[in-house]
Amino acid sequence: MAVSIKYIQFGHSLLDASNTAVKNVSVIVQFYNVNVKSWMSLTDSLTLTKGKLAHQLTIPSRISTKDQTIRIVREVLKSGGTPSFRIIKDSKESRIPEVIASNFKTTISGEDKLVIDFGKSWLLKKESYVTKEDHVVIASEVPMFELANSIKEIAAQKDEATAQIAGLNTTIASLSNDRETLSNELATVRNDITIRDQEVSSLNANMQTLQANLANEKLQIETLQANQTTLETQLAAQREQIEAMEAVNVNGSNFEVLYNDLQQEVVSINIDKNSLQQQVVDITIERDNLNQEKTAFLTSISQLQNEVKQEKALVTVKNKELQNKELLIKTLKKDKEVLQRELEEVKDFTVTAHPNKLSASKVYGSIVKDVIKADEELGNSKYKLANVSLNLKTTVEKGPEGTVFGLLDYESAKDVNSAAISDISIDIVPTATTTINEGQKMPNILGLTETAVRKVLTNNGLKLDAIYHSTKDTNLIAGQSFKQSPAPKERVEEGQEVIVIFAKPIN
Repeated sequence: MAVSIKYIQFGHSLLDASNTAVKNVSVIVQFYNVNVKSWMSLTDSLTLTKGKLAHQLTIPSRISTKDQTIRIVREVLKSGGTPSFRIIKDSKESRIPEVIASNFKTTISGEDKLVIDFGKSWLLKKESYVTKEDHVVIASEVPMFELANSIKEIAAQKDEATAQIAGLNTTIASLSNDRETLSNELATVRNDITIRDQEVSSLNANMQTLQANLANEKLQIETLQANQTTLETQLAAQREQIEAMEAVNVNGSNFEVLYNDLQQEVVSINIDKNSLQQQVVDITIERDNLNQEKTAFLTSISQLQNEVKQEKALVTVKNKELQNKELLIKTLKKDKEVLQRELEEVKDFTVTAHPNKLSASKVYGSIVKDVIKADEELGNSKYKLANVSLNLKTTVEKGPEGTVFGLLDYESAKDVNSAAISDISIDIVPTATTTINEGQKMPNILGLTETAVRKVLTNNGLKLDAIYHSTKDTNLIAGQSFKQSPAPKERVEEGQEVIVIFAKPIN
């Protein structure tokens, strides 16, 4: 800071936990003297008006030897360094300093004014004061109502995870019982299939025996029919012989004897014929019975085969259900393990142990909510929010909710290695829903950071040619765009290169 500083402008906004400006609070601005390693009061008691501090300190060209504090401040500024300042509450009740703000941003206004902006801070409740070795922190750069909401959300997520684990345990127990039941049913079905297979084998053997008996019966019927035909032929021959004898008119006695013999032979043949016919009838009845038994047997075999197919299909379905439930059990066990790990991480990462740490999503979400709320409040105003660009200095680490930002104040930064402090840039721009067409107008990207400009141009099918240039404009911050070519609303074509000039850091 190789400039001649004649004035130091201090600025700060103080709010309470309900985000309301604090009234009638007296504060003192202190300077850290590195020579004696002690904080020294730089101003008298200052009263905040509507929560605002706006105080200008003049550095005279000639300083009395008694006023060593302002002399050391001037020497630090002349050497090109930035002094360390803090704001404390002017309180006679506390024996040790009550620090309100210690982090600030510096800018040069004009050629001789150093602007010290402490930003915003929120008063803590007394039970939330942070006690250090030589002072007490009574305010935070993080809104307490947002921190309280974050704590409530983490507690709710913890309860929800616990309930989910309990539900998973119940589901796993139920599925285990279902699995055991299915295993028992599967064993029973397999035993039934074995018994049915044995019955089918026995029925097949009986069927083969019946088929053999049926073939024998058919053979016997054919033999009897052949014998019947032979007997009928013989009977016809005997009748022809009798008729021939009657015609010859042989001796009556001999004829009668012969006739009686023939009659007896005919009777015997008729008896044999009747016997054969009865056998044929019996065999036919037996054959019909066998055919009926065969039909019934084949029907029972067909039914048994259908039942076996149904049982096998049921076994297949049961096996698939069992596999699906086993897979579901494995999946639920994995989900349970993941939830348990997350729950343990949430238990380990409590807000009381990390009071100044918030997840990146909550920080960004909180900022976006405030931007949306501000945009809604400006609904009837002629002004509109176009974009928001924030630069944060914080630590970054892995927590149970993902990336976690560690918010730093002056005192906590002393205990952190400077290599572990990161510069985080957050840009919030309107979402582009359409792409550019030939002959469309150039969008306005003034006031955006390079990240935001690149996003807007990419969404509109344009290319960025970034140029950084030093500027003395005190209204610009480092990295903010202040010139563009083509100008807003000029005609551009898809793929056209846009030149954007960004403010270069003053140092």
